[in-house]
Amino acid sequence: MSNQYRHEPVLLEETVNLLVTDNDGLYVDATVGMGGHSAKILSKLGRQGKLIGFDWDPEMVNISKNNLSSYGDKVKIIGTNFSNMEEIFKREGIFNISGILFDLGVSSLHFDKPQRGFSFKHEGPLDMRINPANPLTAHTIINKWPYEQIEHLIRICGERFSHKIAKAICERREKKEFETTTELRNVIEEVLPKTNRKSNPATKTFLALRVAVNYEFENLTKGIQKGGQFLAPGGRMAIITFHSLEDRIVKETFQFMSRMGGWKLITKKPVIPAETEINSNNRSRSAKLRVIEKVK
Repeated sequence: MSNQYRHEPVLLEETVNLLVTDNDGLYVDATVGMGGHSAKILSKLGRQGKLIGFDWDPEMVNISKNNLSSYGDKVKIIGTNFSNMEEIFKREGIFNISGILFDLGVSSLHFDKPQRGFSFKHEGPLDMRINPANPLTAHTIINKWPYEQIEHLIRICGERFSHKIAKAICERREKKEFETTTELRNVIEEVLPKTNRKSNPATKTFLALRVAVNYEFENLTKGIQKGGQFLAPGGRMAIITFHSLEDRIVKETFQFMSRMGGWKLITKKPVIPAETEINSNNRSRSAKLRVIEKVK
């Protein structure tokens, strides 16, 4: 792997310390990425301990297989979205896992590679697909979806000026289709004031597109439900989120599970990065970790 692309696993010590309760258990990294969290989990496991990693991105599957190759048959990486884990577990004959981790969002590699089209900081195609086989792209949404759908999508991701942005997008595409991330960013910057904003005016629109292209909220809900079915008593589920909409889904779902019985909240409040981590890795600043345990 090129040294140009690196990914620092967020809340690494905190996550693994809360997740691993059985050193000889079977753990699942549902979003293995480059393998940072997985390597830390594997380093804590005993002779019988094993890990299965999932990733929807074929590039990440290859990178993590290479990065974790020294662990041999203690680790198995499978290229699939974690929403498919039920089928995978049944196929592999797995019915009890000791812990499952979801590190949501996307990797630094996705943001840093212009050709993946995730970032408004680099000019690239309006793509944003985690898996290149996915037929839906940001290009399709921006150029083909009606005003109402675009406005709703941007609004639910927290953009107060969703109507202005959606209107500007629809007016611009009548003259010429959007092709690049820079074209979209420039249109948004033209209609939104930059004053008193901590982030670029395009931030929430790009987030909304990424979430829609990769079915992130739908897959998160499926992942929690399916993963919970396979956790052994005493097993834990840890989820790291990077924006308020994801965190709200996790918070409310965990609270509901706890109220219904059979589950115990391990983190009453989310664990957040220490100042030292934020200073060394700015992308960790919005991370929140929540953990729940299946009651014995």
